[in-house]
Amino acid sequence: MSEIGSSGPSTPFGDMHGWALRWDWRSTGEVASMPPVVGPPPARRQGVHAVATSMLEGRPVAAAAGKEGSVRLWDLTTGQQIREPATGHSKAAYAMATTTLDGRSVAVTVSNDKSARVWDLTTGQQIGSLFTDHEAMVRAVATTTLDGRPVAVTGGFDGAVRVWDLRTGRQAGEPFTGHLGMVGNVATTVLDGRPVVVSSGALGQIAVSDLSTGEQIRETFTSHKDGASALATTVLDGRPVAVTGGHYDEAVRVWDLATSRQIGEPLTGHRRAVEAIAVTELDGRSVAVTGGDDTTVRLWDLATGKQLHVFAGHSDFVWAVDIAVLDGRPVAVTGSSDGTVRVWDLLFGLGSAELATGHRRQVRAVTTVSIDGQPIVVTGSDDHSVRMWDLGSGEPFGQPLIGHTGPVRALAGTAVDDRAVVVTGSDDHTARVWDPAAGQQLGTPLTGHTAAVSSVATTSASGRPLAVTAGPDKTVRVWNLATGGQIGAPGVSHHRWVSAVATASIDGTPVSVAGSWNGSIRVRDLATNRQSCAHPTGRHGKNVQQIATAVVGGQPMALTSGNDVDEPVKLWDVTTRQQIGELPSATGVQIVTAATVKGHPVAVTASYRTVQVWDLTTRRQIGPALHVPAYVTAVAVAEGGDIIVCFGTDIAVFTSAPSRYANPVCSPVL
Repeated sequence: MSEIGSSGPSTPFGDMHGWALRWDWRSTGEVASMPPVVGPPPARRQGVHAVATSMLEGRPVAAAAGKEGSVRLWDLTTGQQIREPATGHSKAAYAMATTTLDGRSVAVTVSNDKSARVWDLTTGQQIGSLFTDHEAMVRAVATTTLDGRPVAVTGGFDGAVRVWDLRTGRQAGEPFTGHLGMVGNVATTVLDGRPVVVSSGALGQIAVSDLSTGEQIRETFTSHKDGASALATTVLDGRPVAVTGGHYDEAVRVWDLATSRQIGEPLTGHRRAVEAIAVTELDGRSVAVTGGDDTTVRLWDLATGKQLHVFAGHSDFVWAVDIAVLDGRPVAVTGSSDGTVRVWDLLFGLGSAELATGHRRQVRAVTTVSIDGQPIVVTGSDDHSVRMWDLGSGEPFGQPLIGHTGPVRALAGTAVDDRAVVVTGSDDHTARVWDPAAGQQLGTPLTGHTAAVSSVATTSASGRPLAVTAGPDKTVRVWNLATGGQIGAPGVSHHRWVSAVATASIDGTPVSVAGSWNGSIRVRDLATNRQSCAHPTGRHGKNVQQIATAVVGGQPMALTSGNDVDEPVKLWDVTTRQQIGELPSATGVQIVTAATVKGHPVAVTASYRTVQVWDLTTRRQIGPALHVPAYVTAVAVAEGGDIIVCFGTDIAVFTSAPSRYANPVCSPVL
């Protein structure tokens, strides 16, 4: 993330410089997502067609290229782009490979402009002259060594495979011309003690050629009847094999290169063309990672043919995949037409019991409670469960709270008889009260809503613990949590779905503040659940999507967000129902919450994948923005100031970095 300077000691976070990741819990295996590349006006995303990984000054990096032809470099540890893109290709670059040349990390790219180029990854400068002997588009490249010299092998639509000496920039020998049509993929391996090139051509033909002489040493064989769109080589049970992906049959196949025979049955699972393959070893197993037009990334055990995992996150074709090691763990790096480069934890794909304890569907709500002095994060999900996590360590706490029969949309924490309780709202039309320490539901469900309970807030009045619930049935209900009884009649003055509810206090009187899809903001006395007479209704103007409350300067304030991209977060005086301002630069906000941290009122907003923290006294942003790999679905602020962010099925907790040397967290969640 970009840094915007220190917040200064006047904030609740002291002399902070940025945010550091305390812990994260991943349920999808995705560990990072580099933001999409956006082209010049008219702005549009630039698809990533080629990805290759390398090491640069001891750091794992990923190089990516695509439709615009430039080469971008990303630090996989931080997710930051390194320097400006390297430019030179005049058309799209569709393949890339990395190697070491005279001690320098370099990338070789090939393009529709019929050329291949070599780039110094440290400087971003092109090395030597471009390779231009191909007579048509060049779509395939691999790197290896030949007689101790680093070489690149390229394949083009002219049907030729060419070998280039990367030191001299000259073609080594004559082109290989065994293919009848275009060469779409190339890979290298060792067969019977000699280095060979494996290439795929038109109609799925696979050719195996001696790298030194160009002599074809096996009859071509057909890997996929209607064409192979991906190719990689590895060793399986001591045998050199080729792994191919089909364009029309949507299958992955493994071939014994010594016999040209298929090993086992096709690996099926992709629902459209297989566009990319990379191979590696995990826990002693030979595995393949594939990407396809069905937007998925899949992990396969090559010995058994078993699909080990499906990684979902891309929203368009997956064109490229490579393997790297990040923080000691093997990862796959993928590029897609959606413009993003994503990083996936491959050990996650082995299905360890540790990672299986997370939510299996999207997290919709989050709050915090204190159990015996221990701060606990509580999350609710579309998988119908409520789960708990130790705020300090990220370890699961207790057992999941199971009982809802629909997605859990809302959560709030409070205390009843000096014990922490959690109130949940669900699509099953009920609210439920839970003892998180015991892992049990308290009493029977709170029933009465005729549609989903999509918003929950808690407070106390005259010593009674209360919960306020609301939802699409246009009602606001108040519950005595000590007895489970409803207070007063349901509030039904809203003409549209009540989308959000919070609580506040006006001159010592506890009230609910609710927003609806017709733009109204209504305040109710919690003692009776009747609408307050004085200044009964405020107008947000458009749909109220989220609402939160805080006390600023001794006065109750409400914050509201709408569902328009350019709509700001509006600030309201709860007592007068008048708008008193906006949060600057906070637009397109889908999530807003507020809390008090060390006596200071703060707000947290989320816009798509970006989270911002605000000082409500000064209305200034605190620290830099946080960026996560996916759309943010819930946020919360712990009492000590930690920021909890939920996105997809994942959870991340950020804490303030106290000094300029605190290594602030960067864009991806790692």
